[in-house]
Amino acid sequence: MPHALEIKYGLTAQELLDAIDRRFRLKVALEGAVAEVQFERKLRIASREGWLTNYESHDVDGMHDFTVVTISGVTIRVEVKTIRNGAKPQVELQKTRAAKGDPSSRYYERDHFDVVAVCVGRFTGDWSQFRYVLVRELPSHRSHPNKLQVMNPIPEGEDTQPRWFSRFQDLIDAFTA
Repeated sequence: MPHALEIKYGLTAQELLDAIDRRFRLKVALEGAVAEVQFERKLRIASREGWLTNYESHDVDGMHDFTVVTISGVTIRVEVKTIRNGAKPQVELQKTRAAKGDPSSRYYERDHFDVVAVCVGRFTGDWSQFRYVLVRELPSHRSHPNKLQVMNPIPEGEDTQPRWFSRFQDLIDAFTA
């Protein structure tokens, strides 16, 4: 049975995959979607294991990607990103475009979300692997102190400042501490 996208576009699954593979921007968008699906898998497992009460995904412009509710009832807003290409791991925290007449609107406000979940699959080859950071520990933009710094290195290990976590549960513990 053909997929709905095959029917809609009149292409086979292989032709659709080939079209994606040949287009850089489309692959970047796909990688963002893959990161969100991989993160949601982790949330489903966490819910089954009983250390999350609930979660909700959001596909709405201007909104964070997920809302997570811990077993203690704490709500955490999560933004999912993919790691940047390059020799050293880093994440870019800015929106795709700025509002007309306000270039600083491209930068995220410090209170837009609580946590960044960074898929490091582009760097490691394992698209289920993430690093997590608390927004309250990230540096501010040098010209706009109420906004986040755009480029943020992701250091090795967890004894770093800001702290980067390999396990979402450890990040939740730090968030609620």
